[in-house]
Order: sequence, then C-alpha cells, then structure tokens
Amino acid sequence: MRTTKISIAIDKQQLKRARSAAKTEGLSLSAYIARALGNQLEDQRRIDAARALHASWGDSGIPTAADQVAFLARMTRPRVRRSKAA
Repeated sequence: MRTTKISIAIDKQQLKRARSAAKTEGLSLSAYIARALGNQLEDQRRIDAARALHASWGDSGIPTAADQVAFLARMTRPRVRRSKAA
C-alpha cells in the first residue's frame, strides 16, 4: 500500500490524547490515525449502503415481503473473499 504524507490541523488536547492512545495501543500516531480513519470510512460505507437499500424500497420507505426475503437472502449468503493484489 502506498502512503502519502499530509498535513492536518488538530486541537492540542485531541493530539495529546491521540498520542497517548496510540502509545497504549503500541502504534505510531500515524498508524493510529490511519486506523481511525479507516474505521470511519467503513462506517460511512455501511451508512451509504443502508441509505441505498432504503431508497430501493420506494416512496413509503417500508420494505415489501419480497424486499425482506431478498435482503435476508443477501445477508445470509457466504461472503466472497477477494485476494489482495500483489
């Protein structure tokens, strides 16, 4: 994975707490922040997926019986794991 250096502005107290938390976790500050950002981006991906699902239910926003069956089938099928590119 390629990384890029960036510059961010952060509150001094937040920075102090982040450095302490990173140290406790045995991570560099950069790795700690990258992990937190990754978690936030995954949360946002899930929120976006939920919004798309709700939008697919039409104007009422309430799933039909067929919508419910399709959703359960999708959620219970085995997850396909993709190999990482070399």
